[in-house]
Amino acid sequence: MSEARTGQAPDREPGRQAAGKAGPSDKPPVAQRVRDAARELFYRQGIHATGVDEICRAAGTTKMGLYRAYPSKDALIETILQERCDAQEKLACITGDRSLSPRERLLACVNMAAATVLTPGFRGCPLGLAIAEFPDPHHPARQVADHHKQAMRETLRCLCAEAGAPATLGDSLQLLIEGAFAVAPALGNEAASRALESSAHTLIEASLPG
Repeated sequence: MSEARTGQAPDREPGRQAAGKAGPSDKPPVAQRVRDAARELFYRQGIHATGVDEICRAAGTTKMGLYRAYPSKDALIETILQERCDAQEKLACITGDRSLSPRERLLACVNMAAATVLTPGFRGCPLGLAIAEFPDPHHPARQVADHHKQAMRETLRCLCAEAGAPATLGDSLQLLIEGAFAVAPALGNEAASRALESSAHTLIEASLPG
């Protein structure tokens, strides 16, 4: 007859949880939880307005856990902004799609930006918002955001040149896109998206050779 082990949990493999019950081993890694929490809080209420304590509470970790994953808040900010840049790589896929004509690729870029404005909870471009929060051009977060905006400008200018239009058309399109991102919270996302598509399409058709 086996001994009764009153008050002891049944044997399980290390790290395994009872069926149907979530435990610590089911959670994403601390670094991921911190990034997810910070990304949402930074975007919703601003980077400077979000403290480390609030990020820790939302991520379900401690300050020690956060600083083990990221040496500073600035390092966390830089990582999140770089992820935002990487998430916009779809633009590079569109502009590099040689199955589309340059005109079609330009229109696709505008349409993608207009669709972004319609994303639920959209309150502006995260990188543009970061530029507004970090006036120092030498701050790592500002440098990440500036680099992305400059890369976007060069992409649009090159694409316009390929289509036979002045490269400055790319600057005009970027101004329309950035303007729609900026005014969407005040104008309304649907109105800003429609205005962007209409204005950009008209400008493209007027600027490209027949």
